[in-house]
Amino acid sequence: MDFPAFTDLGALADELAKRGDVKLRALMTQAWRVQSCLGDIRQAIDCMDALTALVDRPKSEDTAARLATERALMTTIIMLYARATSTSTGKGERGSIQLDKDRLSASEWADHTAIVDVRNQAMAHVYTSRSLNDHDWHREKFFAVHIGDGVWKPASATNQTGYHQATADRLSRMLPVAQRELKAKFDKRMAAVSKMINDDVKGGALFKHVFDPVPVFGSEEGVRLVLGGAPQGESAFWINEGDRRAG
Repeated sequence: MDFPAFTDLGALADELAKRGDVKLRALMTQAWRVQSCLGDIRQAIDCMDALTALVDRPKSEDTAARLATERALMTTIIMLYARATSTSTGKGERGSIQLDKDRLSASEWADHTAIVDVRNQAMAHVYTSRSLNDHDWHREKFFAVHIGDGVWKPASATNQTGYHQATADRLSRMLPVAQRELKAKFDKRMAAVSKMINDDVKGGALFKHVFDPVPVFGSEEGVRLVLGGAPQGESAFWINEGDRRAG
């Protein structure tokens, strides 16, 4: 199938940087950071849909595997949300795109803060008997049981929350908000890249770095999905790398 020309803007930015012009590289880095964080939010939304469907199933179907899956999904959603909107940046890290408090309502900011607190104090770290929004995510008790003849057997128990409805509700409210805010920033930064490559870069330089998109995006279908996002300025889809394990 014939596709329009794809050019490697990273290679072009490197070429320009060697000449002392780092503007394109800087603009691309800013746009990439938002796009990558937006990808985190899109993954979190997919996981939220899966978690909601799982929780809505009859409780009679509760099994250890189901409860483990609920916990895994909730943990993943919280970590993806916080990684995209709150976590700090270290050297060499992508970092996050912080949500602007003045663009959120008071209730949205309260939800955002509560989710980030769960990530920081219940997921990324363990604080025993510390209440977050009136809920203890980690509880521990060291105790002893009298087994007779004056002998006591020591034991330790830990209770860790797997699924928390109030947190799930906050995530359901805030994921669309985060998507909206990051998409607005992404569009603004991509507009700056578009202006530069169309106004400031010669066409010959762009065609110098043309590449075959099929190997890059995995298949012709992958390329079509990428092109399908052009009207909205982005696309998102899942690709499985490698064969699923049979059995």
